[in-house]
Amino acid sequence: MKNKAIGLIASLALLSSTVSTFADTYAGVPRTFLFNPSLDVCFKDTAEYKKEGPYTIGFSNAGLGDSWRVVMLHSMEKAAAEHKDQISHLLITDAGHDDAKQVSDIQDLISQGVDLLIVSANTEQAVDPAVSRAMEQGIPVVMVDRRVSSDNFVTFVTASDAMMGRLFGQWIAEKLHGKGNIVILGGQAGSSPNELRVKAAKQVLDQYPDIKILDTVYSDWSPVKGKQVMQAVIAKYGKSINAVLSTHGLQTPGSIEAFLEAGFKPGEIPPHTTSDVNGPLQLALKYKVPMLEVGYPPAMGGTAIDVALKVLSGAKVPCTYEINAQIATTDGDETPSIRPDLHVKDMVLPNAPADMLVTGGMGPDYNPSTFKVDYPQ
Repeated sequence: MKNKAIGLIASLALLSSTVSTFADTYAGVPRTFLFNPSLDVCFKDTAEYKKEGPYTIGFSNAGLGDSWRVVMLHSMEKAAAEHKDQISHLLITDAGHDDAKQVSDIQDLISQGVDLLIVSANTEQAVDPAVSRAMEQGIPVVMVDRRVSSDNFVTFVTASDAMMGRLFGQWIAEKLHGKGNIVILGGQAGSSPNELRVKAAKQVLDQYPDIKILDTVYSDWSPVKGKQVMQAVIAKYGKSINAVLSTHGLQTPGSIEAFLEAGFKPGEIPPHTTSDVNGPLQLALKYKVPMLEVGYPPAMGGTAIDVALKVLSGAKVPCTYEINAQIATTDGDETPSIRPDLHVKDMVLPNAPADMLVTGGMGPDYNPSTFKVDYPQ
């Protein structure tokens, strides 16, 4: 137990130092740890993976289909540049959100002799066998953002999809006073962030028999597609929609625009959930949309590099390596269970681009279109 406690303290110290770089709000130990009712925390012994550096690390990325994933990749490159003394090569592949391509990418990285693999899985089922084979060959795998369906990896770096889903579901249930109709606006079907958030939200909503899920639609994390699918939903259900549970902020602007184009006036658009993206916050204030923001910081890309180095040093790591997420609501829209760290008006960047990540953690001078860093390739 003593060794486990020492490992936990070291891990939480790294978490706190990571969080302070991108959040001016809650910056303590992750609440998912503090509020965890379990008396024990799962840790992995990585002594078998300990080796001398410098290391070759491979990153198999699901793709770069949205602004969140771009910032996550830049965060990883920045962290690798800061650890040039320990990393000789960071080899990056991009699957273009194609399962077969990602399986091939993982095999290619293994053939190049990587010491460790970081994987952000396109879909949790299809990529699982490739990740499992890497582990069977003695190559440690760190999952980031998106995991595979099995537990055949060392650790999963995330910001707790379960917490997000439960907060989203509980906030909506309390905003509707336990009665009403909701639409779930998902991201990519089959991706672990979407599936885990929806599952967790439904666990909450199932406790409210007078709340009905009218429909579940998918946006592929795109505001354009989010608008298209919500236009169809609004045409079918109209003003009987009482809330929209959006599993991330990438698609939320499309939903709000669909309501506006359907004739909903400011103050009439139902409550929405969101994460990370500036645009939904801007629209919430402009059109008086009740909103809950729960962050899912792309800074976890950099954290994955830090965790990878811990694994290769033989240090114990948590089975799930969670970083902090801030909570914000529009004024007056906190509920008995959901108390924000700050309000949307204090978090929004009024004059910044709509697709800016307000939880990016890349510093005040960061521009994703011009970012370049000399990381070990």
